[in-house]
Amino acid sequence: MDLTRGGLLRGIVLLSWPIVAGAFLNWVMGAADIKMVGYLGPAAIAAVGTARGAIMTLMAIIFAISTGTQVLVARYTGERDADAVAGVTRQALILSVLAGVAMMPLGWWLAEHMLVVLGAEGEVLGLGTLYTQVYFIGAIGLMINFMLTAALNGAGDTLTPLYLLLGINTGHVLLEWLLIFGVGPVPALGVAGAAWAVVASRGVGAIILLWIISSGRFAIHMPLHNHWRIDLSVWWKTFYIGIPSSIQGFTRNLAYLMLLWILNQTDAGRLAVAGYTVCGQIQMVGLMVGLALMSAAMTAVGQNLGAGSPERAERSGWTVMRISAMAVAVMAAGFILTARYLIGFFTADPQTIHWGVVSLHILSAVLPFTAAGMAFSGALRGAGDTLSPLWVSLITTSGLGPGLAYLFTITLGYGPTGAWLGLALSVIVQALIIGWIFKRGKWKTIKL
Repeated sequence: MDLTRGGLLRGIVLLSWPIVAGAFLNWVMGAADIKMVGYLGPAAIAAVGTARGAIMTLMAIIFAISTGTQVLVARYTGERDADAVAGVTRQALILSVLAGVAMMPLGWWLAEHMLVVLGAEGEVLGLGTLYTQVYFIGAIGLMINFMLTAALNGAGDTLTPLYLLLGINTGHVLLEWLLIFGVGPVPALGVAGAAWAVVASRGVGAIILLWIISSGRFAIHMPLHNHWRIDLSVWWKTFYIGIPSSIQGFTRNLAYLMLLWILNQTDAGRLAVAGYTVCGQIQMVGLMVGLALMSAAMTAVGQNLGAGSPERAERSGWTVMRISAMAVAVMAAGFILTARYLIGFFTADPQTIHWGVVSLHILSAVLPFTAAGMAFSGALRGAGDTLSPLWVSLITTSGLGPGLAYLFTITLGYGPTGAWLGLALSVIVQALIIGWIFKRGKWKTIKL
């Protein structure tokens, strides 16, 4: 998609729907994880939920490379510079492999330590450690998937990643069922089987993506047989754009881990964590729509600034925000109305259902604010302004949210409900501040 010409709304919709569909496919994969693991009991659900928070915190470097890659590819696509697009993609691939190699032993060694810090113990600690260690075995494949998908999205090709995701997620769900429960000669691996399914499916996806970008048939053509030299100038631009996003992702996941710690201090303990994990899986539908449209905002703003059209770039940001907030508001209403049925689909434990319903009601009410904030953040990142979303996140997500959660839950004694109320208030404040920054328009003058 070329978003520098033609109808803006039509272009954004055509660019966005494959990203949204891909986000839904990712949600299906995550939902399948929780549903299958749910048959193993609340401890297994809590273990996977805690492990995922630790994993995403450690893999925050993904956000640095993928954000920088997508912004630069979008900018050079707008400038019609195919060689620069290929060069950025090549450097992103080098970075992703190096980062994956580093994270494999680091993730294995830190797994148990991170979960202990979060308050996990007993069966939850053992299962969560195993899940995390297996997950990081596939770090290289995961990194390549993130980076090359980001590059294709920046070039305006969102359909190719969608078709690929449809195939590998279908394989993932089937393989996960086989490995968790065991069939015939295949042993039942339980929680570890869910992690092995991720490793295998993302490994296959990485191989296919390498063929896609090297074949010359798609939006990016990057031959694999030559020019494998490190370009520090591209690295500098990538990290200059992406490191604030990486720090933001790290602090956001750190805040999530702080919330898990707070929940573990309540009388509900792991049951509140299990309920919140199921709630998070349901909310992920709306969050992934928000993330998908955030990606669309990055591409739209980046392409138009590259083409020298700052006013069209601004209209792109507002258009994506409206689409995102309205779409997610409809989803949020559905979550609130059907909360008990949705939570009950994943678990039969009555206390897990109770806390899942409470958290889903509170957090769904502010989900449209979350989507709006994501859209504005994506627009600013597409312009190369990744510092503003970072400092806003530090103030609200990492400071205000956990602070209010602790105040309401521990100090005032509201229990798990207080944690989710504190988080909800911080989401509203964050959306208002980041929207005000976008409206000021200083991002239009940034040069890359």
